[in-house]
Amino acid sequence: MIKSIESPFKQSATTGAICLILDRSFDADLLSHLFQSDEQFRPSCLPLFTNTPYADLQSAGPYVVLYPQKQTVAPYASALLEQSDAGCVAWLSDPALLDQGVEHWRSLLTVRTDEEPQQMMRFFDPRWLEPLLLSLDESEKVQFMGPFSALAWRNEIGWRIYAKPPHSPPTSNQPPAWLYLGEERQVMIEQGRLRVIATRFAEDYREVLPTDDSVEFVHRQLTAAKDKGYEQMADQERWLRVSIQRGDRFWEHAPAADLLARDDVALGDKLTQLESL
Repeated sequence: MIKSIESPFKQSATTGAICLILDRSFDADLLSHLFQSDEQFRPSCLPLFTNTPYADLQSAGPYVVLYPQKQTVAPYASALLEQSDAGCVAWLSDPALLDQGVEHWRSLLTVRTDEEPQQMMRFFDPRWLEPLLLSLDESEKVQFMGPFSALAWRNEIGWRIYAKPPHSPPTSNQPPAWLYLGEERQVMIEQGRLRVIATRFAEDYREVLPTDDSVEFVHRQLTAAKDKGYEQMADQERWLRVSIQRGDRFWEHAPAADLLARDDVALGDKLTQLESL
């Protein structure tokens, strides 16, 4: 089960060595910051893209960073994850499992789809981890976790964590592209992403939303916005504000429906005009 936590760096219920994925594309000085501390507090740091088809991207790619004790996590690393979509946090019961964990994560970098037998997936992107996990069945979740006992990420809701169920069967490392993302699952992931955003907006706008199942109300508005071509979160929020002003399913009725049906008006202009109706 996925639940909210205050911070993975204060998570007393989770034990073991703390292991981060930190994406250097969010800070070119990542390695310098990680190795600024005293030698005894310096983490192990391994490039994730090495020995994968994406090795040429490693200079601006993700690193696996292991801290044997979570108390030693550098303020820089925790701040980077608090302030950006730079990666995620996981736990290993034994630091000696690091190499196995890295190889497991490398296997997740490539997935199969109906269009491509091998396609890159930045599985560590915290915006998509929750929708991805929710699209997996229980056995797939266990395989996705590999040797890691728990996984935490920060999305629009806040810090979230998934812990592998106790007594889960042991897993073995799989070859790249073992995970299949078919069309149905991709739709589930997209809908899961919208639900995360809906949960955030339902909290932000709770004072002006219907009291009964506000998350469902917001999710319905965001789904309609996406169906009309609005993919960006900022545009979806603007659409939600129009819904709050004009009512649920406003897009099905004139004058909004007439405006949205026009081919001679750009999407951005349609949204601006909807706001002024």
